[in-house]
Amino acid sequence: MEQSCVAMGKTHLILWAMAEEFIEQARSLCFVATTQPNSQPGWRKRHQNLVTSAIKCLIACVSGESQSMTQLDKAKSRLRLAQILFEETESLERCEDEISKAITMADAIQGVEALDIQLQLYDLQIQIYMETKRFRQAKNIIRMASAEAAKHELHAWKYQFCLTKAKLHFLMDDLAGSLTTLGEGATIAEKRGDYDVKLAFWILGGQYSLMLSNWDQAMFFLQKLSPHMGLEQIHIITPNSGNPPEEIPQPSCESRHLRVLFLILFIFCMLRSGNVAKALVALSALQVGLEETRPRDGDDLQGIFKVALRNAQQTSQQVQPMTLSIKWMSFSQVYTLTYLLSGICSKADMTNPAKSQQYLAEGIKVVNREFNVNDYASAAIYVRKNQQWFSLLMLNMLLHLADVYLLQFDHASAEETLLRATYWCKVCNVWDTFKWRISLSIGMLMHLGGKLDEALTWYGICMSHVESSHKDPEGYDTKSIALINAAIIYCGDRHFDLQRVKSIQMEVKSRYPSSTMTPNITCALHILDSWTVEGLMLARYIPAY
Repeated sequence: MEQSCVAMGKTHLILWAMAEEFIEQARSLCFVATTQPNSQPGWRKRHQNLVTSAIKCLIACVSGESQSMTQLDKAKSRLRLAQILFEETESLERCEDEISKAITMADAIQGVEALDIQLQLYDLQIQIYMETKRFRQAKNIIRMASAEAAKHELHAWKYQFCLTKAKLHFLMDDLAGSLTTLGEGATIAEKRGDYDVKLAFWILGGQYSLMLSNWDQAMFFLQKLSPHMGLEQIHIITPNSGNPPEEIPQPSCESRHLRVLFLILFIFCMLRSGNVAKALVALSALQVGLEETRPRDGDDLQGIFKVALRNAQQTSQQVQPMTLSIKWMSFSQVYTLTYLLSGICSKADMTNPAKSQQYLAEGIKVVNREFNVNDYASAAIYVRKNQQWFSLLMLNMLLHLADVYLLQFDHASAEETLLRATYWCKVCNVWDTFKWRISLSIGMLMHLGGKLDEALTWYGICMSHVESSHKDPEGYDTKSIALINAAIIYCGDRHFDLQRVKSIQMEVKSRYPSSTMTPNITCALHILDSWTVEGLMLARYIPAY
């Protein structure tokens, strides 16, 4: 085979095959190193050498002057080189240069195959623009690529660019634009019978709503999704909906990955709304789902899964299933996130704090290993993103673990855990994000220890938070809790100030529409209301005669 290719002057075919073999070996090495920790010492250096070899093969293709290479072959070579540069290195400038040259070549070629190469190039160019925050350029390319996909009725590409456009709107803090785009994609999918694709659009709509603290919108998506997930115990019925409608059979979700993503979204929303019982049911289903979706290859490991498309028009004479590739969280991210959710659910259940402590302590060990050892995403750009993600997960685990220790009145362990959280904030350069929550936890530690002046000082740091709920939901809720805790101190003998308590009550109530206030804050306000009933608190200070 090799000799015949050389004899025909088609050495580029050999170089393509060699490049793919090197990349396949590099990714297999990542997979083994991740799934079997410590089994591949020095694997990163070998991985880097394999990637470099693949790049050299493709550079030889694009820089050669072989007469047997067509313009389409040259465009393919530059596309593959750009993909590897983007996925495995941080050479974005060289990557953009190869994309520009390949697009110029593809534009001059007619045919379905050239169109597919062109759309792949547009997709990669959009990813680079979004990565470098050039949103206007990304928007223009999406508009042009979507028009091409619609013109030729390439439904997989239409869905892909809908997902990309929705993500772009989300990155620009435009939730309305993101949800509109996802709604359009879901409508197209429903008309074509691609029900799992429709559910994927809904799940992303719920995720974006949750991440931008639009809880009502997130619950709206959960309500639409729950009948498709095959779990009767987690169906959502909204209040004031009157009599339940007649049961209409709904197509079940066929993708196990989508069910896992739905359960994660569902658990977050149930915990936020105080419905711990449903969160625990969904958590059990999530733990089973993780076993069913254990990674089988590098794509699975990195969170890339495929959703089958029904009735898809083939662009070639080969009959093969058409799929839509979706990238979400990697398996390692979902696996470690489940530890956090298990710890929060057990803490919220309040029946067994030790169980919550066990989940969180074990999760911290796993995250620490992932952060320091298993950089499963081979590209430097993905490694950096993964480390950022794991650092945020670690901080959330540490802060919830500190809460568990406070519930157990183990002040020494709570203090040690908060010191670890502070250290992580400094190391990972995220102090500005987490200082509100850490200050609140330190304030509660001082409060429970009877150091009320120090507690008020730390609560004061939280109360200086000025961001809106939309921009910083964690800081926004933290400020509300700090206000309520300060009010509790002002209800006591040492710092009694009834007017300040009432002022704080009014401020907290004004911060939330009734539909967005969490059950915990609502409960705390009811307690304060009962304490500040006229005459009840003052009666303690009337001297006896």
